[in-house]
Amino acid sequence: MKYFLGLAGALIVGWATPAGAQDANDAVSVDPDVHHVILDNEFIRVFDARASRGTKSPMHSHPPSVLVSLDSTRFRMTTPDGKTSIFDLNPGQVLWIEGVRHSWELLAGELHVIGVEIKAAQKAGAPPAAPAVQRKRDAVAVDPDTHRVILENPYVRVYEGRVSHGNMSPMHEHPPLLAVSLDWARLKQTLPDGTTSLLDFSPGQALWLPEGATHSWQAHSGNARVIVIEVKSAEAALKQ
Repeated sequence: MKYFLGLAGALIVGWATPAGAQDANDAVSVDPDVHHVILDNEFIRVFDARASRGTKSPMHSHPPSVLVSLDSTRFRMTTPDGKTSIFDLNPGQVLWIEGVRHSWELLAGELHVIGVEIKAAQKAGAPPAAPAVQRKRDAVAVDPDTHRVILENPYVRVYEGRVSHGNMSPMHEHPPLLAVSLDWARLKQTLPDGTTSLLDFSPGQALWLPEGATHSWQAHSGNARVIVIEVKSAEAALKQ
């Protein structure tokens, strides 16, 4: 398994306490002005968290999640036992948290985080098995220069895609996923039947593909930087 945490992620996981999904201290319920739900389905709940310097968020909990930072910020975090610590988030940073309960104060910068709560990780019992059948044209295998894996566990595989104007990617496949864009770009995609269409990306955009995708593409403008979270429980359900 591969985990990309960095210092901030290590601190968050170190503070983890059992936190049930949408419990009495759920972040969205406790602090809805910061944590705004933008997508909720049987596999994931996605929130967009935003705040400015001086904002204080009361004690709340998060279930197992992938966090994608889109801006630079510094926090003072407090856990239920009263311990405090300071850590930073930076654009493009990706964290896996097992579940956490904390309050925080934003000391500097701007908070902009997309949080992807993984519902399969909240259930008791064994984690879902990875699909037994490997994709013949897996994006990471077909085009590893573009698709770089930064985190993988029993619930998700997360990779960062980067392209610039003129780059091309051959035909490849994606399972069900959530894509979070960090930059501006326009791609022209081609489907297996030859149909073409334009795909525009902008910072903070979150796109859910419940059935995945099979395509090739060429970058027409901008510098795409996308964090892709493949949701293994959604892929397993699709194969049933």
